[in-house]
Amino acid sequence: MNYLDFINHSYPVRRTAKEKETFRTTIVEHLQDKGIDARVEKTVDGKNENIVIGDVSTAKVVCTAHYDTPAASLFPNLMIPRSPLFYLYQFAPIILILAASLGGAYLISNAVYQGADRMEYMRVFLPLYLAFYYGLYFLLYRVFKNPNNCNDNTSGVATVLTVLDNLSDEERENFAFILFDNEEKGKKGSKAYVKDHKEMMRDRLVVNFDCVGDGEHIIFIAMKDAEKQEYYHKLRESFDDDGAYHTYFYPIKGSQSNSDYKNFPCGVGCMACRRSRRGVFYTPNIHTPKDVVASAENIRFLSDGMKRFAKTL
Repeated sequence: MNYLDFINHSYPVRRTAKEKETFRTTIVEHLQDKGIDARVEKTVDGKNENIVIGDVSTAKVVCTAHYDTPAASLFPNLMIPRSPLFYLYQFAPIILILAASLGGAYLISNAVYQGADRMEYMRVFLPLYLAFYYGLYFLLYRVFKNPNNCNDNTSGVATVLTVLDNLSDEERENFAFILFDNEEKGKKGSKAYVKDHKEMMRDRLVVNFDCVGDGEHIIFIAMKDAEKQEYYHKLRESFDDDGAYHTYFYPIKGSQSNSDYKNFPCGVGCMACRRSRRGVFYTPNIHTPKDVVASAENIRFLSDGMKRFAKTL
């Protein structure tokens, strides 16, 4: 099954409770019809509904992705995983919102309450500032649905399901798969899952696919404990450049990437990037309506690598 085309056509937006429920039901029923153990697991706090496939308690490796989609943002969530400019870019919009909020509150307070004593002035200024700040923040980041989410993260979901399909029954016994809820709200689905299964996930290798559809440079970023694992080194050995794609394995130190793998002690994040003429890895158009690029060839390359990895376990 071509999961990339299917999800983009039938479930391109998975943001509201109803949209996510419909998607979960379809995927779980599809897998169960194939005789695969799949279920929706609600976290103990009742706020997240993750799709769990297989037996995580006995798996050597867990493949994951988040299935929820983001709001449309005025500022693209540009990923620059190996550049300190990542932090500057992430904070620049917040600084602009802060400046606009302070300026708006200052101008209105001065115009209306000029000459008032300081306490009276601040009683007006602070509510205005907060109203401006949260109003602008929600307007720019939370209000509008993003209509196109091909790379973030339909590509990751399609990769996880394709890997699952391509494994033999015997190979599948070493794997489990989880599609996380609410990554776009602060990685809440994976965070709650770890909290609910802390001991079980302490030394489990987790390979997370997020925004893997756009770019021929495939980057893996490993948490410190993951680098100590034998399975991680087997994962590295299973991916070779094939002429069209280039793979890179980096430690979390010196890398900037914000996805579900960071909630796991032995997490490994995977993403696809383009590369600028100056050698900077980047992934554009995330969280914007321009997120329309996700290559089936990327998913094939990743699935083939994971198949080779499965044979080493």
